[in-house]
Amino acid sequence: MNPNRFTVRPLLLAASAALITLVAACSAPAEDDPESSAAHTPVTVEHEYGATTIDHEPTRVVTFSTNWTDTLAALDIPITAEFVQKGYSGPNNHFEWTPDHESQIKVVDSLTSIDVAELAAFKPDLILAGYVGDQKNYDRLSALAPTIPVMRKGASVDTWEDITTTTGKIFGKESDAAELVTATQDKIDAFKADHPAAVGKTFTFAQFQQTGGVGAVNSTEDAAAGLLTQLGFVLNPKLAAENKGGATRSMISSERIDLLDSDLLVAWTLGDKSVYAKVPGWDSLTAVRDDTVVYLTNDNAPAFGVPSAPSVEYVIGLLDPVADEFA
Repeated sequence: MNPNRFTVRPLLLAASAALITLVAACSAPAEDDPESSAAHTPVTVEHEYGATTIDHEPTRVVTFSTNWTDTLAALDIPITAEFVQKGYSGPNNHFEWTPDHESQIKVVDSLTSIDVAELAAFKPDLILAGYVGDQKNYDRLSALAPTIPVMRKGASVDTWEDITTTTGKIFGKESDAAELVTATQDKIDAFKADHPAAVGKTFTFAQFQQTGGVGAVNSTEDAAAGLLTQLGFVLNPKLAAENKGGATRSMISSERIDLLDSDLLVAWTLGDKSVYAKVPGWDSLTAVRDDTVVYLTNDNAPAFGVPSAPSVEYVIGLLDPVADEFA
């Protein structure tokens, strides 16, 4: 289990989280696409466990994380299979922001203990895994097919930019990937331009558990905080002070709910809003008083926690009405 996640990693990772959906597609690259019709050039991707070289253009791709799935679908790259974690893969195992694509879905209890025999049945020639837990799990997967775990050392989820750019390199769609990055950045810039009063406001991203436990992001190295920072918000300095250079999320005791006080609160539960009423001092939090809370469930939290280019637009849609409150 990822120590930087409050619960078993979603999509939410994954999102967010880095989060595995089975997709089957048989379409071949368009012959009139100069990038896809060109001979494949071997690509080496560096990652937390070393490097993986992809010698041939993959045709049977398996994804374990929604950010890879979203990006491949956005770039019209066929996916053979997606493994998704039970309870963390969206309504009917589909997230609202993921571009339409045909797929097979394999629901599993944990993305870090995949049954290799089940995976092998899909005959993958590339596994886009994201967070895999540890070296042992990576070795199990890479023995079956070239595998890409989290690329940034020390991270549990890669940035949407890195996922997009790497996808373009692997599949010979670098110009398409660059256009997707530019288009997504344009949306981020437009959000800040449309909501100048929101820029510089403090934010807290926290998960409220049924047991009463509360976990909150304490570093912009966390994917959710990184995205909110790109959108112009500033991490709650009281939580930032809790980071000691290790885990990017802190457990908050009921006596220190004041640590959650900020201009914007992104609050994530399993869906039961009655949890909030049990939080001591909930009604006194600035964001609760000012109606600047964004409420999330497992069905959309991965858009923040395992961000992809397609999920950025969805996140902006959730933040727009709250950002208007800062005008």
